[in-house]
Amino acid sequence: MQDAIHDQIDAIEYSEQKMLVLRTADTENAIAQSRLAITLGTLFAALITIASFLVLRFDIERRTEAENALKIANAKLALATERAQHADNSKSAFLATMSHELRTPLNSIIGFSGVLLQELAGPLNAEQKKQLGMVRDSSRHLLALVNDVLDISKVEAGQLRIQHQTFNIREAIDRSVALVTPLANKKQLALKMLIDNDLGQIITDRRRVEQVLINLLTNAIKFTEQGGVTLHAETLDAYLAPGTDAPQPAVRIRVVDTGIGIDEADLPDLFQPFRQIEDGLARQHEGTGLGLAISDRLLHLMGGQITVASKKAEGSTFTVIVPRHGIEPL
Repeated sequence: MQDAIHDQIDAIEYSEQKMLVLRTADTENAIAQSRLAITLGTLFAALITIASFLVLRFDIERRTEAENALKIANAKLALATERAQHADNSKSAFLATMSHELRTPLNSIIGFSGVLLQELAGPLNAEQKKQLGMVRDSSRHLLALVNDVLDISKVEAGQLRIQHQTFNIREAIDRSVALVTPLANKKQLALKMLIDNDLGQIITDRRRVEQVLINLLTNAIKFTEQGGVTLHAETLDAYLAPGTDAPQPAVRIRVVDTGIGIDEADLPDLFQPFRQIEDGLARQHEGTGLGLAISDRLLHLMGGQITVASKKAEGSTFTVIVPRHGIEPL
């Protein structure tokens, strides 16, 4: 009986020891797995940290390089701007000097040739009058070219200012037409005016308005061989100037000719400096190609605009709009 009890006790102890061994093995396996997981987790975290550090370092280096490149670019831009400003100032000084140096002798030549043509110093034969007339006309032409170049240079440099004043627009139109009438008569062209009676007064730069009209009329006469030139002028009740949101009264002037016309391909570049249409007749006429470019810039400064409609061999129509009240450009 006792032996049976001892055997059972031994069996129980053996079972408990076996279970303890199994539990110990399971615990050790769990600990090993935990250690492996911790090791792998630590290694993974280390790799993530290293990768993040490398990415951050690369990003910092890239940003630093970008900032340095931006600083270098800004420095170059500042230097280029300074050089451009210096060059512009030098050009302005040169133009101011040349304005005096060229205009003064040209005016003297024009004046003295005019005096000689009046025969105040004695009679002239036909050949002498012809030669003096050529000297005077060439000097006038050269002076006009000098004035055009100086004007476009001032406009492009932002140095030309509009002088607002109140004046009768009809008087400015009449004066402009009167100045170009000899050119039309010389070519036996009809020069007509169709003008509203109530144009009244406007406030802007009279000298520049007349300059624009003379440019347009001169061009129309220059490129017209038959027919004539007609100037239309009328009142606009509402004109919306570029860069404004309030319509205002204006004057619309159209110069219509029966000349050679302009090819559609040439219209986009018509108001660019030093451009003339590529036509056999156009090349027969002297000029810098600045008249239309100057007119376009002047009208912009006055808050107005210029447009053109033309077809080859069918003539051209240039339309100018001038606000009644001076507008400062943007």
